[in-house]
Amino acid sequence: MVPGGVTEVVWHFAGYFQIINDIARDRIDYDPTSFRNLRDDYITPRPNYEKQLDLDELDSRGMPIAGSAALDEFHAPRILPIKSLSPQPPQSDFDSDGPGGLSRLMAPRAAGGGGGGVEHKITVQYQEGGQQTELEIKQHNFMLDDDNLLVTAHGESLAGDTALITAHTELIAQHSETILQEMADEANNEIPREWWIPQDGAGITEFVNSYNEDQVAHNGTPSAHSVEPGYYLNGELQTPRPESPAETPLPDPVPAPDLGNGLGQWAETGANDSWNASLIVDLSESGRSMIVMGDYFHTNAIFQTNSIVDRDHVEMVGGDALPVVEGNNKTDNIADFIQQPGIYAELKATFAGPQWNVDVVEGDYYSVHAIVQMNYLSDNDVIVQKSADSHYELYSGGNEQGNLTQLFDGSIQYDLIIVAGAYHGMNVIFQNNILLNDDFIKMFADGSDPSQSVLSGQNELTNKATIENIGDDNFKSMNDNLESLVSAVGGGATTLDPSYGKFIDGSGGVFNVLYVKGDYFDVNAIWQTNVITDVNIVMQFLDPASAAAMARDLDGAESQSVTSGKNLLTNDAAIVDVGATNTYVNGEVYGDTILVQANLLPTGIDHALTQDAQALIPELIAFVNESHDETPVVQPVTMTPVHEDPVGSVMH
Repeated sequence: MVPGGVTEVVWHFAGYFQIINDIARDRIDYDPTSFRNLRDDYITPRPNYEKQLDLDELDSRGMPIAGSAALDEFHAPRILPIKSLSPQPPQSDFDSDGPGGLSRLMAPRAAGGGGGGVEHKITVQYQEGGQQTELEIKQHNFMLDDDNLLVTAHGESLAGDTALITAHTELIAQHSETILQEMADEANNEIPREWWIPQDGAGITEFVNSYNEDQVAHNGTPSAHSVEPGYYLNGELQTPRPESPAETPLPDPVPAPDLGNGLGQWAETGANDSWNASLIVDLSESGRSMIVMGDYFHTNAIFQTNSIVDRDHVEMVGGDALPVVEGNNKTDNIADFIQQPGIYAELKATFAGPQWNVDVVEGDYYSVHAIVQMNYLSDNDVIVQKSADSHYELYSGGNEQGNLTQLFDGSIQYDLIIVAGAYHGMNVIFQNNILLNDDFIKMFADGSDPSQSVLSGQNELTNKATIENIGDDNFKSMNDNLESLVSAVGGGATTLDPSYGKFIDGSGGVFNVLYVKGDYFDVNAIWQTNVITDVNIVMQFLDPASAAAMARDLDGAESQSVTSGKNLLTNDAAIVDVGATNTYVNGEVYGDTILVQANLLPTGIDHALTQDAQALIPELIAFVNESHDETPVVQPVTMTPVHEDPVGSVMH
């Protein structure tokens, strides 16, 4: 059956079941502009009872009808068009013939005579506006966790001159500060001198201006640290790019070790967690188009350093010494430069619209975001354990401090941004981790050959930085039409010829414009720093267990164990900068991608701290023994030499 046949059958047979009354109904208002009303307008139409239905014709050929028309319209086709019973807004000549179509004003008109028509113009409205941003966020954490723990397993304080311990603790702190300063200086030396920027919005803005002037002076010559955009791990470009972290399942957390309930003493120092996390999403320039009458500058830069000193001195006396696990530190720098098409790249452009709203900015425009995150932790511990018939666990670290910032600024507000001066764009991330983890460990055991173990090191220092640009990559040359548009808007024209709506991409509705009479500064900067000093002096004295204690212990043996290190320092930063899909530049275009990644293992550090710690050990032994009648039996010493070259304890 031809489509429409069934509907037509219903139409024909519906009339036979109706009772027709010749009664006047509510009149329908017709348009009388071209025709007069018919005299039989009040009479309802009669069905034709003598018409013979041809069912075969209905099966083979359907009559095209309007599906939304009223039933009586099919019985009596009207001559006059029906007027809308509710008021309708007049149709504008700017309205398009269909979705995405050219406006009627732009469509070709039929040739012919006629009187003068109405001339339609684009109307332009001006107002002061442009929401500018100069934002600074500073987050600082300072933690002092310098512990002096000289307590027996039964909670008794070891007697002696506490002033001795206090004096040596202060000495350790002073030398630690000296070494940290030297480490910081070496890290700063990895960053080019011209990039030593004050950590605030005013400082970064002034730097961007002078840096771009220098680029012009050197004709845009790439710097010594310029790289191609991509994914970098410790200075090496990774091709292909590794799988996105969002697609990589997170590893299961490492469970805490089960120390059981046997006899012995365990000390865990360090295990501090210091982290910074920051995200900036900048939508201020996320329009369809940008016109820059001056020069265009855009620079992405990432600077990452990891500095670590981990020198361990371990001595064991009187026990069954197990292998000492030292070093195994891990340092990683990860930088990712990503370029994506503009958000309007896949959207069809249409007429710019009959109404333009222009926000005018007198002078320069600033979209500046500066975030500073700093963690400092001092966890220098002096630990003395003494026990026999007990299970003695001591934890002197395990601190955690972090900074988190998520900044979303701007909106998809303007279709067009016009900059009468120059555009200064920069995204920069600085990340630094500094760890001093010198350990001085001595174990003294007497009696039943207890097991002795030391785990020192296993620190992780990680920097992760991502700069993702969306747009700002499709540059086009200026032309006479665009220069005329800029001149008209800059001159304050309140009406424009409709042809201007075709000079620049639009979405067919109200066209929003930002006009900046000066320069445009688009700057995003993040500084992240973690500093931990974790110098541990640990001494363990393990006396022989009594027969009763040995009978209760299932293993029948004593243990001595020290775990130091395991510090975690992490910086994670991301900048997502959404720019214009199309950029028209009247001047020159300057762009650069800069990367510095360094894992530093300073070798020229002052050794005074090591020497002072060595001098402290005999004094501590004498200090502890003053309150005890029994003196541990002196046994041969198993000694692990000091790492003179810290490179050996770090994995690159």
